[in-house]
Amino acid sequence: MALFFSRVLTRSARKDNARFFSSLPQFPYLLMGGKKLRESPEGKIRKQGLFDPTTEETVYSSEKTFPKKLNGLPLVGASQGWIASFDDKDLTVHITDVYKPWLSSSKVISLPSVGFKPSTHETRVSLSSSDPVQEDFSVAAKFNDYRLSVCRPRWDSKWTHIATAYSLLPPSNLLYSKRDKVFYFTSFKGDYMGSLDLNSNNDFEPEYHHLRLQNRPKIPEAGWEMLDKCFMTNHLVESPSGELFFIKWYTQYIHKEDEDGDLEFIHCSTKRFMIFRQDGMSKDFCYTEDIGDLCIFLSKSEAFCLSASIYPRLKPNSIYYLGPRLGSYDLASGTDRPFNFDRLGEPSPVRTPFWLHPTDPIA
Repeated sequence: MALFFSRVLTRSARKDNARFFSSLPQFPYLLMGGKKLRESPEGKIRKQGLFDPTTEETVYSSEKTFPKKLNGLPLVGASQGWIASFDDKDLTVHITDVYKPWLSSSKVISLPSVGFKPSTHETRVSLSSSDPVQEDFSVAAKFNDYRLSVCRPRWDSKWTHIATAYSLLPPSNLLYSKRDKVFYFTSFKGDYMGSLDLNSNNDFEPEYHHLRLQNRPKIPEAGWEMLDKCFMTNHLVESPSGELFFIKWYTQYIHKEDEDGDLEFIHCSTKRFMIFRQDGMSKDFCYTEDIGDLCIFLSKSEAFCLSASIYPRLKPNSIYYLGPRLGSYDLASGTDRPFNFDRLGEPSPVRTPFWLHPTDPIA
């Protein structure tokens, strides 16, 4: 199987790549649209646009070579700083670090064929390692609403597709826990948390536990009625020290119609985040408005958590989010602040809805 893995790993490097971002630290960035400069035998030469949440401005990478095998492929997920793309022709998944702006060379790891086209518009991907080139690693993905797909490239030449136990509660976001060495996911409504241990001998059978939420916030009845009308998503995230958090994200959509009853536009806004910290003894999740020095990043990539003291321009005790809108949310005050797209200079700046985890050590 090691021969299979060695065949699917490719590298791309150019001398001009090394000129990138020498003056910028490795902060988390949001992927934006890129600029194609020219073609080369190895692939397209382009600059990648990135949104810096600390300055709320767009920056561009230096010239980088994007391998030909990635040309035209949609991006379907992000985890640990790696981006996953899907090839509709041979149904394979490629993971790459080419979007990391601070790297002078890039790698592409091609995984086996999934065997079918994804049936969900929100594919999720999670990696067990931030360095899959050097380390043994596993991949978990959500290509179907009611199944989990897993692959261990150094051991298996195919994906294993696992049916979830609750057919009406499809798994939502995926998270790999470095603390527990398992993949976690929640049910659609957030009533259950599932775990999948690929190192166990139970034929990849997920385990399910009831999600017990304690010390819920005191909100007037009218406030709960308003939240019940919102669209809610659930997220799991693990802090650098191994604390596990469960997050409820409430988004409100307002439709405006013209005189003929035709839809003019849809306005959306984040109404509230609720965050619950797992108790180390009882394993219950307790509501909190104080996560201290931490800040959390939510998008359609795997959620991640950073220490603001290591990245000092980030705001502690806050959530940086990308969903219907892009912004930040202060947990202590409950203040939501959408970022201003007008400053970005593009009509539709967010084309790849993934925060990029700064997994490499800060220089």
